[in-house]
Amino acid sequence: MYHSTKYPTVVRKRITVKSFSNGMASTRDEKVSDLSTAKFLYNFDASSGTLKNGVGLVRFSGFDLTALSGIAVVGVYFYKRFDADLGSWIEKIIYYCSDKRLYIANMEKGTFKKISDVLFNEKPIAISYDYLDRDIMLFASSSGETYYLDNDNLIKIDGAPNITSLCVHKERIFVTTGGEGTSLWFSDDFDPTNWVVSLTEAGFIDFQGEGGKLLKVVSFLDYVYVFREYGISRVTAYGNQEEFSTDTIFGNVGKIYGGSVTNCGDFIIFLSTAGIFRFNGLDVVKILPEYDEYLLNVSNNNCKGVFINNVLYLMVRFNYGNKTETVIIVYDVRKKSSYIAKGLKVTDFEFFSGNVNKVVCLVSADKSPFYFRNNGALDGTPLVKEWISPYYDFGVLSKLKRLYKLSLYTLESLTLTVECDNKKLTYRFQGGGLQEVYPALQGERFRISIKSTTLNPEICNLSVFVEYVKGAI
Repeated sequence: MYHSTKYPTVVRKRITVKSFSNGMASTRDEKVSDLSTAKFLYNFDASSGTLKNGVGLVRFSGFDLTALSGIAVVGVYFYKRFDADLGSWIEKIIYYCSDKRLYIANMEKGTFKKISDVLFNEKPIAISYDYLDRDIMLFASSSGETYYLDNDNLIKIDGAPNITSLCVHKERIFVTTGGEGTSLWFSDDFDPTNWVVSLTEAGFIDFQGEGGKLLKVVSFLDYVYVFREYGISRVTAYGNQEEFSTDTIFGNVGKIYGGSVTNCGDFIIFLSTAGIFRFNGLDVVKILPEYDEYLLNVSNNNCKGVFINNVLYLMVRFNYGNKTETVIIVYDVRKKSSYIAKGLKVTDFEFFSGNVNKVVCLVSADKSPFYFRNNGALDGTPLVKEWISPYYDFGVLSKLKRLYKLSLYTLESLTLTVECDNKKLTYRFQGGGLQEVYPALQGERFRISIKSTTLNPEICNLSVFVEYVKGAI
């Protein structure tokens, strides 16, 4: 009688990440993750499949900042007006500073100067309006200061409520208010300076119910939408105010952060304590769940969003467990791809239209304005960029494996780290094409990190080679 003998065999596997475009999925259980999706990703834009530069900041040059000596810059605004004598638009940048005053300069290498001695006790909100064929900008705050800027002159508006957010709709200004925060006020039509309550001038709507305070008002799809702490209400506001009506569109999305509410053209994106959502006027859909775990147990009352060229920039606080940090979620709504920008030190930003057509940013401890560019650097200094995989078992559970080779393509230098079972090996690649290393690292699950500190990274075709013993005698 013959007996067959089974001998152990060595099985080799090669896993290749042909595209990094899956981005990041931190909420996925690492036991079912693969190498094509990062556990954490920052300052790399992976939407093309290759790891390349994410957004960075470039300094606007030529501004005279002498008038800002001894004060800090807190907020930034864009103001443009048409000059009939010149027959062209004049574009200006406005700062709100720590001395509680506004300063203004021309965008073309202008000199900042104080507008007036008017004090705003807190950072005001602002909006542009065409008033009597003049391009003005309203500035208002919840502490009661309301003015409009005409050319370089601030003119007081009497009788306005304490304003927390505002929008223009059908030639009226609609605002949410401080205090109890349940009243939506609106100005007289065609006159943002008239807040006298009557059936033919200004008025207000009092919102009751379980929605909480009114946080943000937005003109969207021919309606006024009011984002409350715990829901969204819609106001139909055509012509005569006696015909205004309200209804509730949606609730149960957690507690909404008003500063995050951003009009993205065909929809609105906002942040709540339950995550990030997209709203099309009727339905709310949760998006970008990969960031949920970093948005838990952290206050985002100072978050803010801007939208330009199909890209949302959402400034939020992330909770890493042992610390919190301000980051910017960069979300391309057309590609449905996103990544985190960190280390930019942005304190405020605003979309500047017109000839500028950029997102203009303030940077901590710096008085110059900056703007976003996909250069992966802050004022010329490369940002640290990192792609970190989940721990991966190569589809083979509970077996000791030997990772014997790693290869990838990179144009610039980078650092690659392999980890498993409390062991770590780090390699420095010089770039210039295909790179290979031979770790000979043994364990059950492995994590791979790619870190770049160069100006023009281009990384692709990561391949990992492992072997393990299968079968027994």
